[in-house]
Amino acid sequence: MKASSLRLLIVSALIIVATISFGQAQPVMIGVLEDTPGPSANDPHYRDVRVVFYRDGQAWKAFPSDCPDEACLKTIAAKYPRQVDWTVTLDGRAVGNVTARTPDVFETYSRVGQQTLTGTNPPPTIGQRSQQFGTFYGEPVYRPLITVSQPNYRDPEQWKPAKLSDAQTAAVRRELRKKYPKVMNCKGDGSDAFPWPYQDNNIAFGKAYASARGWSIAEAHLAPNRCDSPADDPFAMQWFVITPPGEVRWLGSNMWLVDAGDYGGDGKSELVFALNDYDRGGYRLYYDDFRQRAAFEFNYH
Repeated sequence: MKASSLRLLIVSALIIVATISFGQAQPVMIGVLEDTPGPSANDPHYRDVRVVFYRDGQAWKAFPSDCPDEACLKTIAAKYPRQVDWTVTLDGRAVGNVTARTPDVFETYSRVGQQTLTGTNPPPTIGQRSQQFGTFYGEPVYRPLITVSQPNYRDPEQWKPAKLSDAQTAAVRRELRKKYPKVMNCKGDGSDAFPWPYQDNNIAFGKAYASARGWSIAEAHLAPNRCDSPADDPFAMQWFVITPPGEVRWLGSNMWLVDAGDYGGDGKSELVFALNDYDRGGYRLYYDDFRQRAAFEFNYH
């Protein structure tokens, strides 16, 4: 055998060994550093990273999350990365690093995707526990923080809290009316619901954000809900996106903005919302100028 052929054979063998030892390179992944109440009232909170999204080419996809039965809980952990070194981010900057490991089995439906933190250093914490960041359980928790498997934390689109213009406010009202032209409400005296011709002053606005590229997002909902039963969808938080020319589109409901950043490293920011619905939690990621999204959702029971 010629020396050149021998060298080629050795190099090929080394490549095969490296592939077997290390596997294919992991895609860019997004997680969320969470503060989770213990399973019982007197149990302490615990910190974890919930693995939620991964980059597949130009698209973002959600890790499997919605287990229908306990058999799924016993096998779904194998579909998650075994261990990840995470960069913890907030408002376009890095605020810390953590390493987290996937358990062999997820014990409950609400723990799907949660990795256990390793090491002895405390994870970064922003502010105090608050019900503002609470989940279906309703307990105050620390602010969730986005984690990325690569140091992609900058926010080139510079999303910041903002105030809507009068024209934007009027446009959101029109879009909400298009989505909910007919609404039922009660008198507050225990009587049955009846058709409610709501007025503009019944459309309440919450938080709004704007980017340096001229995009805006805003939360609006109907109020007050006078029925004793759980509120219908129009009374829940409704999020809308406003394009630079002023077009308004509905995004989703029962969620709040966690953070924005260029997590894929392509020069464009993604926005991650936390889902806060009845017996339902998770995260939604919007990208490609809000034309696409990925959703990671789970039940608490």
